[in-house]
Amino acid sequence: MLGRITVGLFFVLLIWGNLVAGLKAGLACPDWPLCHGKVLPPFRPDITMEFLHRVIAAVAGFALLALSYRRFRTYRGGAKAIPVLAVALLAAEIVMGGAVVLLELPVQLTTVHFTTGLFVFLLVYYMTAFDGVALPPSFSLKGYPGLFFGMGALVFLLAAMGAYVRHAGAGLSLPDWPTSLGGLVPAVLAGGVLLQFSHRVLAALVALTIVALWAATALDDRLRRHRRMAGALVLMILAQIAVGGAVVLTQLYFLSTALHLAVALGMLMVLARMWVRELSPGGTAP
Repeated sequence: MLGRITVGLFFVLLIWGNLVAGLKAGLACPDWPLCHGKVLPPFRPDITMEFLHRVIAAVAGFALLALSYRRFRTYRGGAKAIPVLAVALLAAEIVMGGAVVLLELPVQLTTVHFTTGLFVFLLVYYMTAFDGVALPPSFSLKGYPGLFFGMGALVFLLAAMGAYVRHAGAGLSLPDWPTSLGGLVPAVLAGGVLLQFSHRVLAALVALTIVALWAATALDDRLRRHRRMAGALVLMILAQIAVGGAVVLTQLYFLSTALHLAVALGMLMVLARMWVRELSPGGTAP
């Protein structure tokens, strides 16, 4: 139960951070760790959004500490490094969170902050799936586990690139959709146009990979047990493409960008579940 709660908290934290960025409220609390010099800041919509982001981060952090402590006790050998790594990355996130505010949202650091949070989210999912009692920790990149891990890495990279495009102010460098400046490929690939077009190309690669996986589940006996989840991934990537278009056509409306991230997180969780299922005795996953 603690694991699922922690996964949920980090899911909400990532989405809330996206909403804060979409509302341009990232500097509504210009100081850190206090907000306008107070533990409880004055009420104003943007300040409240940023302050609640910090509150959710604190609650998620304490939940992660509790979960990591439990897993450190149940894991054996080198697997103990996983909860240690999760706590270390949490500490890095806290420091980077303060630096992001005090340095007024530098693009590279803001992107690293998001990417690290995404990695912590996946570590939390891992510790939830492998409790060290019913299911000992396991890791493999061979065969089918490697396939699902690689696909997850592609989705991770897509989310990280999307964050960089947004924080670099290149989110509307291609203001049309599904075309790119009126054509299939922009006439000039440079600056923000190159960034956003690269994001679209990677998204197309992820979509093709997911469709290929779904098709393979009808041909490969071992993959057949993943057919339902592969079908869910197809629906998610179709939704992601549609929401991606909405993000552009609504000019980065904050709710559309938050939904875009939510679908990406859902895809990561499905691929992680498929990976865990391959590593579980009997092919079952919690």
